[in-house]
Amino acid sequence: MSVEQQLEALFNTGNPDLQELATRANDLKNAFLKQELSKGEYFEMLQDLAREKNINESAHDLEVKAQVNAVLNALVAVAGAV
Repeated sequence: MSVEQQLEALFNTGNPDLQELATRANDLKNAFLKQELSKGEYFEMLQDLAREKNINESAHDLEVKAQVNAVLNALVAVAGAV
């Protein structure tokens, strides 16, 4: 599954917190690909996104946590491919 598909699936959960996560993560990915963010800035912002308390609280279901982790790992892989 592509990063875009993973972000879309996360957005389609219907959970407002996860929808916000997906939107913000996609914005970060696009900014990095447009070279508006350095690799270091991109990683730092992804880490901040992953640490936010509301994401952890929203991801109380193990399946959702796994989905969030998969998306964040895929976004990190984007930087490795560039």
